[in-house]
Amino acid sequence: MRLVLSSLIVIAGLLSSQATAAAAPEQTASADIRDSGFVYCVSGQVNTFNPQKASSGLIVDTLAAQLYDRLLDVDPYTYRLVPELAESWEVLDNGATYRFHLRRDVSFQKTAWFTPTRKLNADDVVFTFQRIFDRRHPWHNINGSSFPYFDSLQFADNVKSVRKLDNNTVEFRLTQPDASFLWHLATHYASVMSAEYAAQLSRKDRQELLDRQPVG
Repeated sequence: MRLVLSSLIVIAGLLSSQATAAAAPEQTASADIRDSGFVYCVSGQVNTFNPQKASSGLIVDTLAAQLYDRLLDVDPYTYRLVPELAESWEVLDNGATYRFHLRRDVSFQKTAWFTPTRKLNADDVVFTFQRIFDRRHPWHNINGSSFPYFDSLQFADNVKSVRKLDNNTVEFRLTQPDASFLWHLATHYASVMSAEYAAQLSRKDRQELLDRQPVG
């Protein structure tokens, strides 16, 4: 969803040897990348491109905003919640249910390893958050079961369900009202991933690349 992905993807050269060995195609600072973008060096090891899996600010502060979008954002001047991928939302059941109505004009990035065939929809949001909150989800343990930000809040214990109401509507049901819920969804840790890309990786048995060879 972010157009600067090609400029930043070269940072994959800093991945651990295991991640580099798993990644395909090879991620190097080629002449094409130097001509079309820039090389950004960081003082640390990048072991994931998924902010949900990040345990430090390196990924979140440097890359997340460049690669991904989330349902909500925070206006830097008014500090109010504003729409991002969700064009509107409803708070129901005294704060125990949250319903999001998605934009219909958002596309995931076309890359050398993935070409989307549709716009973002509810399947992407449901996939993203079920992976985080549902410990039985087939993707929950890919690249480890840790989602540090949400784990620190014991967030999974308060999310009863995430479900698709229609192609552009998603509903979160909580075990109890939580006034902070929307604010957590406005952090970069709540970035939305492509379910279509995940399905492609599953067919190739390369699920580990979702967090290492990103599509934003």
